[in-house]
Amino acid sequence: MASPPSDLRVLVRRLASTPADQLPRLCPVLVGHVLRCGEPLSASDAGKGRDKGAETPMLVHKLRTHITTLLTGRNASGRFAAVCLIKAVVDVGGWESLRAADPWVRGLISVAQKIDPLPSKELAVITLTKIYMLLQGYPTLIREMATPTLPSFVTACLQLVKSPSTPTSVIETVASSLSKLVMLYPTTLRPFAGQIKTAFRTYVAPTTSDSVVVPHALRESSRRLFILLSYTAPKNGSSDEWVKSIKAAILDCHATADQIFRGVVESWESSTGYRPQPVRNELDPSGGGDSVDEFPSWEGIQPGSQRLVGLLEFLAEYLDNPTKAPVTVPVGELLDLTTRLTLVTPPSPSSEETMQTNPSISRDEKADLWTVLPDIHTAVLRLHGSAIRRLADSALPLSTDITDHTVRVLSFHRTNPAVREKVYNLASPLLTLAGPTLPRLTVDSLTPLIRQVCHDILLSAGHLDDAPKPTLPVEKAKQTVQGNADAFLSTPSATPASLFSPLPASLLASAATLLPLFLSHLPQPHLSPDIRSLVDRTAILSSNKEAMLASVLQPYKDSRGRYYPSILPFLVQKFGTSKEVEVVRSNLVRAGRYAQLNTDEYDPSANLDDLLADRQLRGEEAADEEMGDAGEQTDVVAVVEKEKRVVVSSWGTAVINGTVQEAMEVDDDTPAEVNPFAVTVKETETAVVNKKRAASPLKRKSSGGLEVGEETKVKRVAVAAAVAVDTKKVEEENSDSDDEGSVQIDMSLDDEDDEDEEEDDE
Repeated sequence: MASPPSDLRVLVRRLASTPADQLPRLCPVLVGHVLRCGEPLSASDAGKGRDKGAETPMLVHKLRTHITTLLTGRNASGRFAAVCLIKAVVDVGGWESLRAADPWVRGLISVAQKIDPLPSKELAVITLTKIYMLLQGYPTLIREMATPTLPSFVTACLQLVKSPSTPTSVIETVASSLSKLVMLYPTTLRPFAGQIKTAFRTYVAPTTSDSVVVPHALRESSRRLFILLSYTAPKNGSSDEWVKSIKAAILDCHATADQIFRGVVESWESSTGYRPQPVRNELDPSGGGDSVDEFPSWEGIQPGSQRLVGLLEFLAEYLDNPTKAPVTVPVGELLDLTTRLTLVTPPSPSSEETMQTNPSISRDEKADLWTVLPDIHTAVLRLHGSAIRRLADSALPLSTDITDHTVRVLSFHRTNPAVREKVYNLASPLLTLAGPTLPRLTVDSLTPLIRQVCHDILLSAGHLDDAPKPTLPVEKAKQTVQGNADAFLSTPSATPASLFSPLPASLLASAATLLPLFLSHLPQPHLSPDIRSLVDRTAILSSNKEAMLASVLQPYKDSRGRYYPSILPFLVQKFGTSKEVEVVRSNLVRAGRYAQLNTDEYDPSANLDDLLADRQLRGEEAADEEMGDAGEQTDVVAVVEKEKRVVVSSWGTAVINGTVQEAMEVDDDTPAEVNPFAVTVKETETAVVNKKRAASPLKRKSSGGLEVGEETKVKRVAVAAAVAVDTKKVEEENSDSDDEGSVQIDMSLDDEDDEDEEEDDE
């Protein structure tokens, strides 16, 4: 049999020779040895009876015995080292280590209940949670180990939470542990659901009126545990319990808003039947209570806003966490609540008051209300984002209302970077979901959002001028004793103002992600030309590859049908080595070349395959039309000489045996060589032919023919040099050459010749 690993032998030797007080400092080394001994620790014990002299099973047995001895000993340092080793053995030992962990589970529970140091208790909770999670795949081990010991473990956790000396970090660990176990063992934890709610209710929506400061991580863990307790409902009642809990949280939000919004006269009317509760104006705003089902009491505008923000985040957690069964989301109640909260806005800079205020409320309370509105509106935006993620495509009917709320919040809190970041984070999934379906009126309302995104990007890139410094009039400047002397300088400062208040990196990342969506997910005809040019300029100056690609793929066409210049040259210049850019460039070049060959107006939004298919179809139609109308053309002189056919067109081209050749213009003063086979046409006949052609609409000529307007002058064109001979002599020669097969056919000019002869006779 193979020899045991050296790590296992060294691990057993160090545990046997090291005093218990020195083991905690060796824990990193010991845990490293355990992690490298996964194979022997997970090996089956079936072969022990046949190979009693094997060293590996004997060392594994010694290791487990040493750990058990340390766990049940009286030395706290030894118990801490034992907990660390148990966690490592369980992680790599598999089923064999879990089967032998029954005495360890009971010892870990006793560590959590004893007066051990808090690090040992916290590590014991983490180790027990890991063991209970790993037992899920083995029903027999669940029945033998988890079911009998879980009640004792939950009791020990609740004792830790209720202890006033327990730090918030340990309480957060307990909340995270119970959140994982509640989904795995809902029936076993059902009797403890009420106690868990009571213990963690304080941490769901804390305020400054509470006696303890709750960190953000503990809030999230407590909310998650509070929501997942719906798993413990009997039979199929988890869905009803979930709906009941979220509706209760919505009512708590309304009750809190009744108190903190008493300084304004709300124009909101509930669409779900909620009636605001009467408030007493002579007392400070307050809420909460001391009962088991109520949140802790609070008093004042600031604590009230913190409670409202916490409840809104609590509602968002309801939508972010999973449920045991399908649930009915109260969308109407949620939208009614967010509408009420976003309709309360701070005073606008252009006016003293945006909303009608309550004269019986003090000015200080109103000022406190204006300062807490950004936090409330930010929580509303987060709730909208959670709704879009949870409902997915089902949130499409809510897109218009959510867009209105988003734009309203941005218009009143434009100077707040935190609010702008939340707006950008919400606008991205919103445009991805419903952008192409938005009507023109809604797209027009997004103009402030588009301008703000471009402003932030250009400001961070250094392409935006800072605001001019205010200057004092001369009269007032003379009266001012103290002031900033640099304000009187005519030259601006070399240090831009943006360096003193740089934008957060997360805000710029959100803006850069949102910019391409304005081009790819909004109907471009609904955008005004100045907004489209602003977005294109921002994409170029910020080198946003996605936005530039979207601009090229979505060309802008104004109301008169004119296409604006493409930014493809800038895209190729900045990202010429990109494969996506090369594909776009090559396809657009091919499409433009096709349009030039067919003398058609180039439509950049058309597909290349559609253009090629249309070209083939037009070619077939032109061929059929040319074959049908070949005998009706009145502007061509045909010469048949042996097997050659020469067609001279008045547009300056000649077709010889199907080949297009450019004809040469012949000036009147240029001497010409004598050609006995040349065909001449009288100037009067040529003028008549051109007159007829000018009177009728032109048709498209194949084989490179050019279209000419009516005012184009008639040009004399010939394939060979014209022969200055007498017309009668040429006719006699032509009549004598019938035997050679050369015949002149000019049927279209017979009537005109007769008319000319009659005029000469007269």
